[in-house]
Amino acid sequence: MERVAVIKSNYTPYGGGEKYARAVIRAFFEKGYDVDVVTASKENWFESNVKKIEIPMAKFNNYLRLYTFSYNCYRFFMKNFENYKIILDMDRTFLATHIRAGGGCHKSWLDRRSQFSSFLKKLSFKINPFHNHMLKIEKRSLENPKLRALICNSHMVKNEFINYYGFDRDKIYVVHNGVEWKKFEVPFNDSINKKYEIRNKLGLDDRFWLLYVGSGYERKGLGFIINALNLMDNNYCLAVVGKDKNENFYKRLAGDKKLHDRIRFFGARKDVISFYQAADAFILPTIYDPFSNATLEALAMGLFTITSAANGCSEIIQDGCGYIIRDLKNVDEIIHAIELSNRSYDRALIRQSVKNFDFHIKLNELVNLCINT
Repeated sequence: MERVAVIKSNYTPYGGGEKYARAVIRAFFEKGYDVDVVTASKENWFESNVKKIEIPMAKFNNYLRLYTFSYNCYRFFMKNFENYKIILDMDRTFLATHIRAGGGCHKSWLDRRSQFSSFLKKLSFKINPFHNHMLKIEKRSLENPKLRALICNSHMVKNEFINYYGFDRDKIYVVHNGVEWKKFEVPFNDSINKKYEIRNKLGLDDRFWLLYVGSGYERKGLGFIINALNLMDNNYCLAVVGKDKNENFYKRLAGDKKLHDRIRFFGARKDVISFYQAADAFILPTIYDPFSNATLEALAMGLFTITSAANGCSEIIQDGCGYIIRDLKNVDEIIHAIELSNRSYDRALIRQSVKNFDFHIKLNELVNLCINT
């Protein structure tokens, strides 16, 4: 039986990346392949019929984790490359037959982030060994002559790899992320019929509530929303679901602008679907997101969705289903987008617009692409 190797360094409980990796592993197995998971994780987060190849990885800091895992993977595959029909890299290494660039293009991420950073922050990007090694791995992985396919989750990311690295257009593919569309059917219907009952349980009042879902507040643009709300009337409010090590900074920022009763911080929640049900609209003005799953989930829940052009998911938002912010530095544009969301929209139509982005459809598209390239 032919073998497939799936590279995924770490395991985080409830992690989206691990959930996707598990689904990929299962799909390969169901198509008749033996699967090895190449990982540094001590956890057995995959099926018992999958072989685990444990790769040593230092855990002192991000740079050492990145360096040791990528180097030890390279050593392993230099000896074992020919044992596999497919080596699918879902992490950051540089010797694979297929790469799923779920984290996007690091070079582009640094450039986009620099547009909103201080001089010292920009300087840190240039001298930080982690970023330098990420760029080295990114470049080296693309130059690997045995690489058969680079799989991106948006056309935005595809174009970044072409523009920054001149990568071969014939070897680059787009498979968008998927959402468990059927899973949201009952919650969607409940949100139509029981919205205010659900809202009351969450402690939200009858004003207009925007929903933000994301961890990493700076990158995902929470500050832009706070600045916009500060210039809007008291009817516009924000529920923040997610976590950030600098959460207190954003709470103080909201407090300084006297937005205590209009911005609620809920932290990371397992019941995030309840917030989709309770919200009036969704907003994620991200500085960079290859393809935001939260944005796709909001659409699957029929929410008018505001995001930025720097979110790969923006390319699937149809007319009447949301607003794409072109200039994050323009607070008037963000205000305009929020005001647009406070209109009557056909939520069933918004939900229907992402029916073809069902998780299982996109998963099979990815796995079949790996098999056939």
